[in-house]
Amino acid sequence: MLSILIPTYNYNSFPLVEVLHKQLVAFKISFEIICIDDGSKSKLNIENQKINQLSLCSFELLEKNIGRSAIRNLLASKANYNWLLFLDADVLPKNNTFISKYLSCIKEGKKVFCGGVAYNRTPDNINLLRYKYGIKYEEIKINKRNRSPYKFFFTSNFLIPKEFFEQVQFEEILLKYGREDLLFSLDLQKRGYKVVQIENEIYHLGLDDDFTFVSKTKEAMENIIFLEKKGLLEKEHGSLLKIVSKVELIGLLKLVGNLYPFFERVAIKRKSIFYFNCLKISYLCRIKIVLNG
Repeated sequence: MLSILIPTYNYNSFPLVEVLHKQLVAFKISFEIICIDDGSKSKLNIENQKINQLSLCSFELLEKNIGRSAIRNLLASKANYNWLLFLDADVLPKNNTFISKYLSCIKEGKKVFCGGVAYNRTPDNINLLRYKYGIKYEEIKINKRNRSPYKFFFTSNFLIPKEFFEQVQFEEILLKYGREDLLFSLDLQKRGYKVVQIENEIYHLGLDDDFTFVSKTKEAMENIIFLEKKGLLEKEHGSLLKIVSKVELIGLLKLVGNLYPFFERVAIKRKSIFYFNCLKISYLCRIKIVLNG
């Protein structure tokens, strides 16, 4: 009936699997939880090995890192059931009705269901750029999410029929961090697979420090340009590309591109989402300058 698939990298996923397992066994359904570490060689995998002690759960580790997209495709290929629930490793269900809500979705028929993302308001979180970004752009009320269901598709928490996934899959040419969710969502939309947003959030726990978050974001910007060059992403699919196109049109590409170190410093120093967004645009411009020679 249900395969829960969790890619992990240098993270202790056992607490998540334990919570899910407890909810699942209460329903006496056919299920499995599969967790794979993507070649991190982390000491935390000692904890992850405990997953194998839970019934119908498995943990394995890869010798080499294959990337965020390929690891999800691998997990799906190992799934035995016709519904796939993808979860990130660094999350926990917000409510103890998490599994029951997704089981209700299965009864509705073949659609893609997105549960949503939430963030804990803790003293350790509130000054992090990653937290501020998540609150503004990811922790979205259900009515807004359902007005633009494909826009608010996040790989961290979604349920999909296996037959849909086999037609879409994640784009494995993406090796760096970021934008695999955007491509997947666009493909779902092109194929006419309906995405339904529901209130079944997970808490995103593993928040990066500001320097790591900025570094990953720059990788994601590199992916955007890479995908554009490959013809997999067009300007109408991304507001950032639209802005960069306008900057280029008015001849300010070099000026804006050279400002990215300034925006990066200020974004981190002030914990500012405004300057963080400026950094993304500026860094995209910088990549264009380098590619144009």
